[in-house]
Amino acid sequence: MLKRCNTENSRRCHLSTLLVALTLSIPVLAHAGGGSSKQLVAVRVKNTSTATSQGSLVSIETVDVGDANNTAASVNSALYGAVADAFRMGKYEVTIEQYTGFLNAAAKTTSGANGAIVNSLYDSRMGSDINVAGIARSGDGSSANPYVYSVIGDGQRPIAYATWFNAARFANWMHNGATVEADTETGAYTLSGATSGTFTKNPGAKWWIPSENEWFKAAYYKGGGLNAGYWTYPTQSNSFPDNSTSTGSNQANFLRNGLFSITQASTLDATENYLTAVGTFSSCPSAYGTFDQGGNVDEWTDTVVSTGFGDARVTRGGAWNSGGLNHDVSPVSTALPGDRLNKLGFRLARPAVSGTDPSTLSGNFDVRVVTTEGPQRRVNAGGVLQFVIRPGSFTLEAQDAVNPNLRSAKAFPASPSRTTFVTITNSGGQITISQAPAGSNF
Repeated sequence: MLKRCNTENSRRCHLSTLLVALTLSIPVLAHAGGGSSKQLVAVRVKNTSTATSQGSLVSIETVDVGDANNTAASVNSALYGAVADAFRMGKYEVTIEQYTGFLNAAAKTTSGANGAIVNSLYDSRMGSDINVAGIARSGDGSSANPYVYSVIGDGQRPIAYATWFNAARFANWMHNGATVEADTETGAYTLSGATSGTFTKNPGAKWWIPSENEWFKAAYYKGGGLNAGYWTYPTQSNSFPDNSTSTGSNQANFLRNGLFSITQASTLDATENYLTAVGTFSSCPSAYGTFDQGGNVDEWTDTVVSTGFGDARVTRGGAWNSGGLNHDVSPVSTALPGDRLNKLGFRLARPAVSGTDPSTLSGNFDVRVVTTEGPQRRVNAGGVLQFVIRPGSFTLEAQDAVNPNLRSAKAFPASPSRTTFVTITNSGGQITISQAPAGSNF
């Protein structure tokens, strides 16, 4: 019971009453296991990454293609598939969602010198051709009403109607960090505004359109040695694949015996989307772990061939409305670099990497404190998490929310007399965990 105050001791009494009330209002933290009155302490973790330092707006998953200096396959008196260096290949075709992110960063307004480039990056059929549609555009491209791009349907389907120059600019954008400010004209290819002509990959490219040999090796080489041989189909098979959308092995989204994979019918339905989400045929990877190199859409390569219409690029793969997925297809398909087809998309390659791959850091992390009181929770860029733990020491573990192979951990003392402030950030392409400076309060 609080004591009654009289006039002479009112000031002292009121202070005493306030202290008692405050004491009563402070909760007693119990041990998580129950039965212990030992007071717990607080740990506050702040993700100091910001929207401008999170890294790429788009993340592309890649697989290792090793066995450098492997032997080539002899196909119709030509050699294919020998690659001098290890590299990484896009596990999937570039998706509608990824290309939409690219457009929203690089193709907003037509004002200024880049107007023609902005207009070249999008084709209205990306939104109107229902058979492959995936991206709608609103706005008029002015500074007051910029273009805004949005995904139609399943954004994990591959992008179609992309020219070779679209793919090259996407590669440049990825090379330069895939941010809102990232340049599309230099990096992997020095395009400088061009929408025609012949361009080759620059030394030091961080992302690029794969050469025909790189594409061929990732699709067909058996791996595990320098003379391992080649599969006939990019599903690790020498038998002609089926095109059912079942989960069985040796399947692909291509036109088989005149039947479309999605409908299993021979008649084209103008209201049907015939693309499947990348990786849908989950039991049908190549030996290196790529998917859909035998279906969905044909893919651009970086290899130039001269034709009667000018320099063209080799295209490879199988598509939803055609075959051609076998390694000894003849003649090999080509397309002019400015061509737009509802059966043609692309994937990217990049150099081999060792250890962590900083390009896939998201800026958002799954964090946990290694004690009995430390569940795993996600902290987004700029966000704060609070853990309540026992006094003593603890280990903070952080894992990138996009790439689980990127992680870091650090041990800290937990003082029973104050809150422990810890910062976590995407710093220089690495996850950095550190004690906050003295006086921090977040």
